[in-house]
Amino acid sequence: MSIISGTDLRAISCCAIIIKVYKEAEAAMADTLKLIKKTHLADNVWTFKFEAHPAFGWTAGQYIQVELPHANPDQEGTKRFFTVSAAPYEGHPAITTRITESSFKQALVNLPEDGVLKLQAKPTGDFTWTDSSSQLVFVAAGIGITPYHSILTQRAHDRAPLNVALAYANRTDAIPFKDEFDAIAATEPKLKISYVTGLVTAGRIAELVPDLHKKLVYVSGPEPMVEVLGDQLKSAGLPESQLKQDFFPNYTEAQF
Repeated sequence: MSIISGTDLRAISCCAIIIKVYKEAEAAMADTLKLIKKTHLADNVWTFKFEAHPAFGWTAGQYIQVELPHANPDQEGTKRFFTVSAAPYEGHPAITTRITESSFKQALVNLPEDGVLKLQAKPTGDFTWTDSSSQLVFVAAGIGITPYHSILTQRAHDRAPLNVALAYANRTDAIPFKDEFDAIAATEPKLKISYVTGLVTAGRIAELVPDLHKKLVYVSGPEPMVEVLGDQLKSAGLPESQLKQDFFPNYTEAQF
């Protein structure tokens, strides 16, 4: 029978403490996103790139929920949902958003490098690529472009088919990601992009996309616009089963 000395017991105890501390630190890191870089894209739109735990992964088009504690939060609070605007192949999650006067957005744009967001919900959502024998139709209003940015850049990187008609509406000519999309379209002949100024309607989409009622249509943007456009599309004959919608809360027709 072997006898464990007091020295051995202390060593075992120290190892247990070290392992516990390591696991707690790893768990904390798994629940945070550390800011690496922030980039101004156009108008008041910024992209924030983060370092995440190695186990963090997402499918192009999914979203996360984060928290950014800050002083004197307004009524919108300290938590937000964001699409992961980066493509999975990039390895670093990113969010792209308009910087408004809300306390959260002001705290976000002033977040220093190495500052962190607390991850409240891991990537989820089914606003993702669907294989189809016919052309897919992507409709984006302003910041609603973020899931499509993730999807299109990932598929371009994978050299996967891009039989897509993208209708991208903005309030002004300051169009986030335009150079990237145009570069992809230059090498992907089946990717058709139409830039629209102002609100987009079902009638306008039908003008841009022949046989619209036969296509799978994605719509992403401010919640009121997505609801109205979805109703218009269904009234025009698009089956509900061929409509996918992604709602962005806290945006309106005036500042999408």
